[in-house]
Amino acid sequence: MMTTSNQSVDASTGMIVLDHAASATYVHSAKTSIKRKTAPATGDKIDEHWKKPRYTRGFLWTDNELAGTPSASSTIFAQPLPSPPQSELNNQIALETIKENPSLFKIITPINITRFEELLQSHPNQPFVSSVCRGLREGFWPHAIIPPELPESVDFSLRPQSEEAMTFIREQRDKEIALDRFSPAFGPNLLPGMHSSPIGAVPKPHSTGLRLITDQSAGPFAPNSFIPRNAASVRYDNMHDFGKLLRQAYANHGRPPAYIFKSDCSEAFRRIPMHPLWQIRQVVTIDGARHVDRCMVFGNRGSPSIWCSFMSLVIWIAINIKNIDDMLHYMDDAFNYEMNPELEYYRPYNRSYPKKQVALLRLWDEIGLPHSVKKQEFGSSLVIIGFHIDPVCMSLSIPYSARMEMVTAIRQFLDTTHSRRRPLKQWQQLLGWGNWALNVFPLLRPALQSSYLKIAGKTWPNAGIVLNRSVMRDLSWFADRVESTHGLHFFEDVEWGYEQADDIIFCDASTIGIGFYVPSKVLGFASNIPPNPLVANILFYEMLAVASAVAWAAELPKPPRHLLVYTDSLDTVEMFHSLRAGEGYNELLLFIVELLLTKRISLRVCHVAGINNPVADAISRGLFDVARQLVPSIRIGSFQPPQNALGVAEK
Repeated sequence: MMTTSNQSVDASTGMIVLDHAASATYVHSAKTSIKRKTAPATGDKIDEHWKKPRYTRGFLWTDNELAGTPSASSTIFAQPLPSPPQSELNNQIALETIKENPSLFKIITPINITRFEELLQSHPNQPFVSSVCRGLREGFWPHAIIPPELPESVDFSLRPQSEEAMTFIREQRDKEIALDRFSPAFGPNLLPGMHSSPIGAVPKPHSTGLRLITDQSAGPFAPNSFIPRNAASVRYDNMHDFGKLLRQAYANHGRPPAYIFKSDCSEAFRRIPMHPLWQIRQVVTIDGARHVDRCMVFGNRGSPSIWCSFMSLVIWIAINIKNIDDMLHYMDDAFNYEMNPELEYYRPYNRSYPKKQVALLRLWDEIGLPHSVKKQEFGSSLVIIGFHIDPVCMSLSIPYSARMEMVTAIRQFLDTTHSRRRPLKQWQQLLGWGNWALNVFPLLRPALQSSYLKIAGKTWPNAGIVLNRSVMRDLSWFADRVESTHGLHFFEDVEWGYEQADDIIFCDASTIGIGFYVPSKVLGFASNIPPNPLVANILFYEMLAVASAVAWAAELPKPPRHLLVYTDSLDTVEMFHSLRAGEGYNELLLFIVELLLTKRISLRVCHVAGINNPVADAISRGLFDVARQLVPSIRIGSFQPPQNALGVAEK
């Protein structure tokens, strides 16, 4: 530790700041000069992928990014959807069963295919359009590649259900038969070429209702096993896309939209017919009776791709033919904003809605796409696909009720009144929920790391796993932050580069000390290596140097809104890029995240080559005279690294 008679102590950070006059003069070259707002050598500026750290999941915006409607635009270059392969067109067993039982196999859809096709006449990708229209007429094939060695028929339908689930399943069966989407009952045996998968009832997302699913991933020769994962990819419109459009609308009009709205077409997947050669592979079995399911099912790997191929063309029509600008959709939810505060009357519902929303509903009526009044919503703010969007505040968050539900679940999970053990499946459910919350609370990610480490390598769903103090502390902090933190702001959570940094700090560590250098204030800070019972290696010291620099910046009278920290440790850069660290390092991340949240600092940690980091390097090695030769006016002080960042992990 350095000593001097002129020093001050910052109680919150433990830093002892010392004033040292330059003791030597040195005319240094431009190569070694490091000045405020002068970038390091070429190749050490903020690389594009560091401008937008991975932990943000893309939820950062920029002033110059192009807003658009990705799903609709993707149809211009989309490949045509496949027909059944020739091997299936030559499948005599299946073809014979279909031919001999015409009452079991039908093409069922409410879509006015002729009108749909007419509205797409000017679409630039007619092969794709034709493939979707062919699917509506003949039934869709879900990208499957059928191996030749299949048994003649496969029955894997047996799955126990609760009485509540069976009541729902029977009600759905009767409804589906009435709508002609299920065939009349037959059996009890499967016919040649048929496959029957188990069915079940699962909760609908963001709803108290249930949904009938067919588990086409279950059992031997599961239908989903024939569908390549990469063959059914989908480009969803998402909240980042919507944020870009809202920012653009605000910039163009100088005010937030009057409304945002969402419209949900009803029973989306069930409006899509499947090809008879696939219908034969989705027989459902209820109370011992068999039914051919003629339409697309929840539980098929190819269903999202097929639905979004159709729906993205609907949105293309909305934008390009009906002039409903900036229309987006996520599965069956279509959403947009409306600048015009005047509402328009929609006769079928005897209600008034934003003008764009009425235009969309009339398009759906025109092509025969059913919808219901309860799924048409609008307001000055709104919940869309589980996120609360507020154009006035230009913010994206999780609805307060959903946040409190999550917080309550976490605190119940941490209640050790009766036991400290929790089954693995409960850990996984809670972490899945928490991981979803990271979309709007990305800085909270380190608080989940101790839980992931705790269940690593565990596979038995009911195996009890003990809560330890690290997990309890981290999850409790996570719950407190979810409860008190609002979310993302479209105007504040922005991508920024070197030129927008409010302050820049260079960090380094050696085997004898750590140091950092603040060019804008011509200040350097040095510390000896602190004792640490958990980790004692150069990577930890590099991380600690960054943590110390952030702590110093956070205690300034006016903390920097945009703080850029350089280090020559790529591993350190990666930890801050992902906000993911192994055992022994996570406490540092948690410490820094708390500072960032409390002081509202946006941090970027980027790489600088060692040769371009000479001042911090010299300070970390205790070579203060060298540092003064490089920067004659530098003042160098000593500090104690933040002690509450040096935690001890627990098993």
